Amino acid sequence: MNQYKLEDLSALRGRFKMVALDLDGTLLRANKTIGERNVQALREAAGRGCRVVLTSGRHPSSVAVYAQILGCLGRRTSHAVIFNGAAVISLNDYVKSGRQIGFPLLYAQTANGEEIAAITELAHQHGCRMHGYSRQRGLVVEDFNPNSQREIVHNFVPLRVADFGTLRARETFFKVLAVGAPEALDSLRAALPPEIFTRFSVLRSDPNFLEFIPGCCTKGTALYELCKIIGCELSEVVAFGDAENDQAMIRSVGLGVAMANAQDCLKETADVITLSNQEDGVAAVVEKLF
Repeated sequence: MNQYKLEDLSALRGRFKMVALDLDGTLLRANKTIGERNVQALREAAGRGCRVVLTSGRHPSSVAVYAQILGCLGRRTSHAVIFNGAAVISLNDYVKSGRQIGFPLLYAQTANGEEIAAITELAHQHGCRMHGYSRQRGLVVEDFNPNSQREIVHNFVPLRVADFGTLRARETFFKVLAVGAPEALDSLRAALPPEIFTRFSVLRSDPNFLEFIPGCCTKGTALYELCKIIGCELSEVVAFGDAENDQAMIRSVGLGVAMANAQDCLKETADVITLSNQEDGVAAVVEKLF
C-alpha cells in the first residue's frame, strides 16, 4: 500500500544512505539512455555521501557502462547487484580485473548444468527457448531467436551457442531464462513442479522472459548481503523498480518506489509511486530525499 505521495518525501530527508536502482524501465528511458536530470540528481546525491547501487538482471559488462555515466566507478563504494540477485560485485574490482568471465565476486549463488537441463526440458515442452549466464562461458544461447537476440544486444559479453539439454554437470550458471510468447511462458510457469521453487526464484522480468535465479535469490536478498558487507541497514535504502523481479527488493527496504510505468503488482507493493522512466522519475524522488 502506498504510504506517501511525492510531495511528502522531503520530510524523509536524512533517513537514507543508499539508492538501489533497477535499470530497464526504471533508470533507463525506452531508448536505453539515462536522462540528464537523473544523472545530475544521482551525482549530487553521491556527492552528499549516498551510495548509488545498480541492481539489474544484466551482466556487469553492461552495468559498468551505466555506472560510468553516473560517476560511480572509481568511488570507494562502487557496488552492483547483478543477474537479478544471483551475485554482488564491486564494479571497481570488475573493471580492474579486465575479465568478462571469471570476474571477482563478493557474493554469488549458482546452479549446475544438470539442473538447467531439467528446466530446459520443461521449457521445450511449452514451446520456449533458453539462454543464460554461465560462470565459465558467459552468455550461452540455444539459437538466435528474437528474444535471445535482445539479450545479446544489451549485454557486451562473450557469446556461445550450446545445446541446453546436454550441459555438463560441472558447468555453473548465475541464471537462465526461458523465452517465448507471453502465453507460452504463462503455461510453462503454471506447469513447473514444486521442487523448482525450493531451488530457484522464478521471476517475470519482461513479457517474453521467465527467469530462474538459483538459491531462491532476489534483488532483495542480494541487497541484504551487500548491506552486511558494507555495514548498512536495509531500512536506510531507497529502491526503485518497475517489474515483478523488483518486488522483493521494493518490499525489503526502507522506502520502495515504483515507477508510474511499473506493473500493477509493484505499484501495490511500493511505498510511493513516482513519475515514469520517460519523465526521469528517479530524480523526482532523489531530489527530495538528498
